[in-house]
Amino acid sequence: MELMQWFGFGVLFTLMVEGVAYLSIKVKLSWWVWIALIGSCLAILFGLAWAGASFVEGVAQSGALALILFAGPGVLIIAWLWRKYIQPQKV
Repeated sequence: MELMQWFGFGVLFTLMVEGVAYLSIKVKLSWWVWIALIGSCLAILFGLAWAGASFVEGVAQSGALALILFAGPGVLIIAWLWRKYIQPQKV
């Protein structure tokens, strides 16, 4: 089961890299927006990996903490960046 989990995270990481690369072709953003976008993607992956490993080990509170502290703010920052900076530039 854990091998499937880590394979899934690898696929998710690859999709995030491809998405950011595609976005870099379509829009022109400031350097700090790119740093925030990449950092948020990594925070989401880190939170999901921590939560997945914690749930497999049977420590659900640690997994919930990872989702709240890392994955949640990552999703919120990406949503904010999309609405404020990326969506207005897309045609």
